[in-house]
Amino acid sequence: MDSPWDEDPMDTTSRDVEWSRISSDFTNVGYREGITAGKEAASQEGFNDGFANVGVPIGRELGLLRGVTSVLLSFLKVTPDVPEHDRMLAEVQDISSQLSKVRFSDIMPRDLEAEQHAREHLEAEGEELDVHEDLAAKRDMEGIEDMLASLSAGNGKIRGESARPTPEDVQALKSRLGILSNRLALDINWSC
Repeated sequence: MDSPWDEDPMDTTSRDVEWSRISSDFTNVGYREGITAGKEAASQEGFNDGFANVGVPIGRELGLLRGVTSVLLSFLKVTPDVPEHDRMLAEVQDISSQLSKVRFSDIMPRDLEAEQHAREHLEAEGEELDVHEDLAAKRDMEGIEDMLASLSAGNGKIRGESARPTPEDVQALKSRLGILSNRLALDINWSC
C-alpha cells in the first residue's frame, strides 16, 4: 500500500493503534501544560503574598530607619549647640554604621513551611535538601564581603569574626533612634 487511501477499510487495527497513540500524546501534553499552569499560578500567588506581607514591610522599615538616621545626622550637623551634641552625634553615627551593614537577607524570616515542603518532596525522591546554586553563590560572596569588612585598617590581621545582624538587632537600633529623637524633641512618624 502506497497511500493511506489504499488501506483496507475492514482493517481497523492500525487505525485504532494510531488513534490510541494520538490520544495518549494529547493527554500527556495536556497533563504537562496543566502542571505548568498550576505551578505558575501557585508561584505567582506565593510571590504576591511574600512581596506584600514580607518584602515590602521589612524593606519599608529598614528604609525608614536609614532615613531617620540620615535626618538625625543632618540635624545634629547643623545644630552644634544641642546639649550633649558630641555624644548624640557619635550615637547616631554608630547607628548609621550598623544599619549600613544590615542586608535584607539578615532580617528576612525563613520560610519554614516552604523548606519543610521541599524536604518532603526531595525525601520522597531519595534526595537531600540542597542549597540552590545562585543562593549558594550569593552566600559565598556575602561571606567574602564580611571577611573583607572585618579586616583591620592598619595591620591586615583579621579581627574576631562577627555575627550578621538579626531582626532583634534592628529593633534595638530602632529603639535607640526613638530615644535620640525624643531627647531632641523631634516628632518622627514611625508608621510611614
